[in-house]
Amino acid sequence: MNQLFTIGQLSKLFNIKIQTLRYYDEINLLKPAKVDEETHYRYYSTEQFERLDVIKYFRALNLPIESIKNFFDAKDISTLEKILREQQAKVEQQIQTLQSVNKRINTRLMQVESAEKTILNKVELVNLPKIPVIYLRQNYQLSEDVELPLTAMRQQYKLDKSIFLGKIALSMDRDKLNNNNFNQYNGILLILESGDEGEATATLPAGSYLRVRFHGTHSNATESYRQLIKFCEDHLLTIIGDAIETALIDYGITNDYAKYVTEIRVPVR
Repeated sequence: MNQLFTIGQLSKLFNIKIQTLRYYDEINLLKPAKVDEETHYRYYSTEQFERLDVIKYFRALNLPIESIKNFFDAKDISTLEKILREQQAKVEQQIQTLQSVNKRINTRLMQVESAEKTILNKVELVNLPKIPVIYLRQNYQLSEDVELPLTAMRQQYKLDKSIFLGKIALSMDRDKLNNNNFNQYNGILLILESGDEGEATATLPAGSYLRVRFHGTHSNATESYRQLIKFCEDHLLTIIGDAIETALIDYGITNDYAKYVTEIRVPVR
């Protein structure tokens, strides 16, 4: 018989944990060449090195154990091709998922960095693209608990994994704006991004918007609404849709109230 190696020696030679080798033995993926009847020590021969190399190769490709066992049971080219193509499809899907996650991370980083560097209380005229949203038409006042309508939104649209920083916004009816009534919102919406779950129920149209960012939260928004309305009057602009108010930085990511930033944007022509 070829030279035998203990399980410890094999572990060092192949840089694989002893527990893993024992598991491979238990599931009949890699049986030792010999087991001492008295001590129950496992011994492996050089003839098993190739099989272990193949196992390690497949595991490096993240193939599941069951697929590896299926390959050894069949040991033919067609089985190998089938297993590799199935794994390739899974990897491509994982790549797409990770690319989507990376895009969402970049979006969030850009949003936070922009909020940190922004000039507060400055009205800007900006052109924005069309933005898909999920819209919950429901009146809401600041004295009410916003978590209740958010919970309703989660349940209605199955959004457990989608609600996060800078994506929840409140809408205010333009008639209330024009009447200087800033105490009640007419809806809550979730701004959708690439990779988000759920289908849009509405869109924020592309076009010209007045935008202002201010220190604080929704409860500090009144003066900024007045500022927007005055800007419209001074520059002969007309509000053509509901205002959208979004907390960019709030208690969700920092305990420092001095860093809170909220944005209001209003479509105009």
